[in-house]
Amino acid sequence: MPKESKNRAPKNKKYMNKSIPISIVTSCYNCEQYIEATIRSVIQQDFPDLQYIITDGASSDRTLDIIKKYREDIDVLISEPDEGMYHGIQKGFQYAQGEIMAWLNADDIYYTWTFSIVERIFLKFPEVEWIIGLPTYMNQIGQCIKVSSNAGTVYPRNYISNGWFRPQLAGYLQQESMFWRKSLWDKVGGLNLKLKFAADFELWTRFAKHAELYSITVPLASFRKRPGEQRSSVGEDKYHDEVMAVCQDLKPPPKIWNFVSRSSEIGRILTRLLIWKNCKFITYSLKEKDWLKKKMLRPLSRYSFAELLLEKNNSHNSRIPQ
Repeated sequence: MPKESKNRAPKNKKYMNKSIPISIVTSCYNCEQYIEATIRSVIQQDFPDLQYIITDGASSDRTLDIIKKYREDIDVLISEPDEGMYHGIQKGFQYAQGEIMAWLNADDIYYTWTFSIVERIFLKFPEVEWIIGLPTYMNQIGQCIKVSSNAGTVYPRNYISNGWFRPQLAGYLQQESMFWRKSLWDKVGGLNLKLKFAADFELWTRFAKHAELYSITVPLASFRKRPGEQRSSVGEDKYHDEVMAVCQDLKPPPKIWNFVSRSSEIGRILTRLLIWKNCKFITYSLKEKDWLKKKMLRPLSRYSFAELLLEKNNSHNSRIPQ
């Protein structure tokens, strides 16, 4: 049975006057190797208005035992059979009380500064409904192996709503770096549970119909690459099929972009580098000593041409970071 949410007293004076509650959901199943690092990345930020929700799909390994070590820091814990990751996430968000929401997969991590930055941005900019951090990646043992060099990445709203942020075109949107207001989640009705691999992709298309995605110029989370193990790797073909099924009812990309991107990997890289759009992003100003909203013309690619070629040469059997 889920544990009732508790109200924590503020532990840090800088949050005494203003605060914004954040609800985080982690859905897991047999993740004993990684779940502890994920949990610690959430609770060690010592954020005063955090609601942490974990849904475990009745793991058969040591996952639940590890989770219970941190029971006092977990507001809602559910351990029962479910219908997959998205079902567990949707179930967890039914208990969410925070104004800001996100989910963190059971093998990814947040950085120590994540919640303080997220809180400050949403407090200062009430018109901002949805943000994404700078993409970063780590290997199986938790070492950072890749950081996007393109601070202030452009995420055109119509590109997202049309489903153009997919591998063959603009690349993935990094889910673990996403934070949004609960009002936006409620507006779109949450995840489409008919989808088993690409429900996050479909959710972004609906978010973009209602809100602009603001790029943050610092990392907020890291994706753990586990080739041959995780859903994004093992289920890549099924993910692609679901993505294309979602896109059937959406506006197709320009024919020339679609043709060039499908012709070769180099063509896809060059297209992203050549497409420039106005980007709405949030960055820190040393002069102002605060976060500021900016608008600037930026390329669609999150990486330089040289970086993408280096990654391609170094990993013949794995995807280029998207």
